[in-house]
Amino acid sequence: MTFMTSLKKQQYQFSKEDLGELLFDYNRIPGVLPADRPKKVSIWDETLRDGEQTPGVFLTLEEKKTIAQYLDEIGTAKIAVGFPAVSPYELEIVKTIKHLDLQNSTILGIARPRLTDIDACLKADLSEIVLFMPISDLHLRIFKIDYEKQIEMIQGAYDYARDHGLSYNWVTEDGSRAKPDHLLKIGQLAIDNQAKSMILGDTVGILQPDSSAYLIELLKSKLDWTNATTEIGLHTHIDFGQAVANTCAAVFHGATIPHVCVNGYGERAGNAAFEEVVMNLEGMGIKTGIKLEKLTELSHLVEKIFTLPLNAHKPIVGSNAFAHESGLHINALLAHPATYEPINPAWVGQTRRIYLGKFSGTSAIVNAFETKLKLSDLDLPRSVLQDIVQDIKNLQEDSSKEEKMALFTQTKRLVEKLRAGISDTEFFDIAKKHAGAYLKGTWAEGNLEEEQPDEPSP
Repeated sequence: MTFMTSLKKQQYQFSKEDLGELLFDYNRIPGVLPADRPKKVSIWDETLRDGEQTPGVFLTLEEKKTIAQYLDEIGTAKIAVGFPAVSPYELEIVKTIKHLDLQNSTILGIARPRLTDIDACLKADLSEIVLFMPISDLHLRIFKIDYEKQIEMIQGAYDYARDHGLSYNWVTEDGSRAKPDHLLKIGQLAIDNQAKSMILGDTVGILQPDSSAYLIELLKSKLDWTNATTEIGLHTHIDFGQAVANTCAAVFHGATIPHVCVNGYGERAGNAAFEEVVMNLEGMGIKTGIKLEKLTELSHLVEKIFTLPLNAHKPIVGSNAFAHESGLHINALLAHPATYEPINPAWVGQTRRIYLGKFSGTSAIVNAFETKLKLSDLDLPRSVLQDIVQDIKNLQEDSSKEEKMALFTQTKRLVEKLRAGISDTEFFDIAKKHAGAYLKGTWAEGNLEEEQPDEPSP
């Protein structure tokens, strides 16, 4: 059983001033975080681009428009909406969103350092674009180009974009695995060409907060920033669960353009979550320009459009983010919510939830009478309250675990179906339809043994 509640302020045992004396904040100790960290940042959202690369996700034009308009409404500075060179349909999507009457957001399209990619951005009527290219030695070996050739390509793209009236941002894909000398040369090239921003890409999410800070400090200390207008940013992935921490560490050390995706959607395990990055930065006194009270609504809007259910324990916006069952916790919440809530749920458009179950106590029952049944000042004997508590505990403990497990299994199957891309069977059917005449003696005729999987790596 669950019910939503708001604790009456006049019931609090402690004032805001009391909390200042009773709670010690290690984040505020001088030297723990850089004293010269930025006072504000510009949020760059990747939900419509990198977010759409979440396996199984495909967004229509109307859906992209809806998300873009909401991102603009809540104060997002930059929105990367797509890759115009991919297809005429993608170009039309980017062009349509560019012509929406957005008030706060700059619309961006991405391009490789190729003239045809930049031309596609021009056809989409963009005024600001994102140039990107991987720079690690691994990728350069795959592309069969050397450092000098890459620099020549990027410089040519800058020249062409500038000659056609475009502003540009630079994203160093796989920059977190590039050799330092080459990373710095590419960074200096962006500064010298007055790129609006230089984004370090941790494309496979291998950085730690300390190494993220190190790389930002490296760029700040080793590049020539004389008369520079270029800002530093970071694009992170969450393969090791560090995307939000890495993004915040980069900002604390001077990055002012954090890349985010709503709900942390994105390729593989995803990207730095919009709502988590914003609340972490705001909590450290760094202004993001975002209407915080709209965060949960934005999250649920994107969740519905992406058809990817959020984990109940998702920070900030999950259904359990402000949920309590323990009797000890609820009793402390009645003294002051800050005892077990570092964030006021109203700040982010959430509502506190009190669960009645195995760990509930008499305080939760009294609170339920006041909020769920709208009854207050009841003088119930303690024995009556204890009987209610015990029956609630018995109800949960006696419930069928087998029934819950069956529902869980069914839910997992349904979620996997939502996330499914093209199955092997569907791929084989399409291949047979168009290439059957060329597949004699193969699986297409069903006369070969099933291919055995490779041995797992140690």
